[in-house]
Amino acid sequence: MRTLLPLILILFVALGGWWWWSASHQVPDVPQADRQQSDLTTPDTAAGEAAGIAGITARETQATADAVSETVARVPGGKPVPADEVGDAADAAADAAAIAADAAAEAVRASQDARVPSAGAAATEAEAAAEAAIAAAARAADAAADAATGTIAEQDAAAETADAAEDAAEATARAADATAAAAQIEALLTPEGFDAAQVTRIINDAQISEPQKATLRRLVETAATNPELLRAALDQVKAVMK
Repeated sequence: MRTLLPLILILFVALGGWWWWSASHQVPDVPQADRQQSDLTTPDTAAGEAAGIAGITARETQATADAVSETVARVPGGKPVPADEVGDAADAAADAAAIAADAAAEAVRASQDARVPSAGAAATEAEAAAEAAIAAAARAADAAADAATGTIAEQDAAAETADAAEDAAEATARAADATAAAAQIEALLTPEGFDAAQVTRIINDAQISEPQKATLRRLVETAATNPELLRAALDQVKAVMK
């Protein structure tokens, strides 16, 4: 997550002007959907929960961006767009970026616990998606600030903000998917989430020698019905594949 820190600082700076203006004009917050439900298939772990929240936030942000785009399409050319709608898109993009960064942090933690390359690859993908979401949120904040100060036509600023919010939504959805993948791998390598077929696939896909793969497969198969032996076997899988 060290690579995300400079981008997060840039986002905060960009948002500073917009948040000051929106607070003084009482721009309403983006309504938030119930985040207890998600259609993502994720384990009941911290990383799984983070992936689910990121997925829901991505959909909320996309819906807000679509609403602003529809408003821009309805308003005659050159006419201003309601400032609160511009604020909704900027706020939604900022929320998405923050949630994407949280999800990426959980993906990294999950990959460090799983200690297998496939989880590390998923975490790297989540971090890259979070960086993209942060950059998009910064663009949305800049466009919203331009609308507030009148440096460009408000309708153009609204369209730019909506486009940036859509990019943030797409990036956050990618972060959600990558975090879900890391969470699934982390869970599979525990007795509670163990699935023999999936663990065998992870072993087969690993960049280790064929004899090592055969040994790990036999080890897992032998221990599959004994939770304590299985935990030790899965720890051995992690150690060999690290």
